[in-house]
Amino acid sequence: MMRKPKPRSFNPLFAFAAMPARKKLVCLTTFLLVSAVTINNLFDMGIPEDDIYDANHLNRAQNRPQVDLTLELKDEVKKIEKKPKEKPASVRTGDASKKNTSDTEDGESDAESDAETTDETGDGSIYFDDTAYDDDDMDDIISDSAALLRAYDIEEKLEQISDNDALHDWTAPQGRAFQWIVNEDARMVLAKDVYLIQRYVLAVLFFATSGNSWHNGDLHWLSAVHECFWMKKIKGRPMGVVECNDDRRVTYIELVENNLQGSLPKEIGWLDHLISLDLQENRLTGTIPTTLGKIPSLKNVFINSNNLQGKVPSQLGNLANLTLLLLDTNELTGTIPDEICNLKNHSHLYSLW
Repeated sequence: MMRKPKPRSFNPLFAFAAMPARKKLVCLTTFLLVSAVTINNLFDMGIPEDDIYDANHLNRAQNRPQVDLTLELKDEVKKIEKKPKEKPASVRTGDASKKNTSDTEDGESDAESDAETTDETGDGSIYFDDTAYDDDDMDDIISDSAALLRAYDIEEKLEQISDNDALHDWTAPQGRAFQWIVNEDARMVLAKDVYLIQRYVLAVLFFATSGNSWHNGDLHWLSAVHECFWMKKIKGRPMGVVECNDDRRVTYIELVENNLQGSLPKEIGWLDHLISLDLQENRLTGTIPTTLGKIPSLKNVFINSNNLQGKVPSQLGNLANLTLLLLDTNELTGTIPDEICNLKNHSHLYSLW
């Protein structure tokens, strides 16, 4: 009785060797392209060079003046005196098209010295042009007065979301973030920048949760790049600011198992485009910020496996789009508020305790 020959096992190398030359080239090219994409996905930090800076900021000058934020900025602004400078008649009469752009005798450019101009009413008061410090010609030179005016405008903006005492406490996350925005941030955003609040809030979150002790490093946090690129891929998984929308508004923050220590700041409620917040398996303490209930877009909140205390805020019941809320393995007390239980999407909520 004849034995049936055993079927040959498929050998990809033999198959490749038997291919025509053109087919070999196509297969080899495809293999190289797939390999390149895979390697890029594993190791790419997501920070294209052309996205490091956008148009609405000043490059940090090499010798940019530091602003002493311990002073009362409003009073300091009032003290600014106009430096002696004879302006052409065309400027005094408001003809800006004939403005003399030559440097002043002390080496300061018109763009700087125009930050403070004398009021022509004759009452001795000083009128401040608060747009002078963001002139396009000031990328390389920034005067003391321009830096002070910028700091004052930023202070007024941040006082709208942070307590004044916290903002001026240089040991508090808010004070440290304010100091960083004004004197240290290489991006040098302006008060009118649409991303100022977002950048400030993320800086507060970094300082409030001991960012310098995060397990996975700073994740590009507080770097010069736009905050939508404050992330890294850890073992192929994005960590940090994971997603932004087309308008560069932060929509997804993931800092899972990253040794976050401290309490969540109330300012997090001003990330008004946030959809997902994933901070589980950390060492967070304190209470859940009631301001989370101010983010209408928020769908997913994962703050389980921490050391959070106190009651679950009823303000979370304002989140009409809330789908997933994980609060278990904390030290929370009380019951789940009725406002949360009555949410339209309550059937999808789970792992509340």
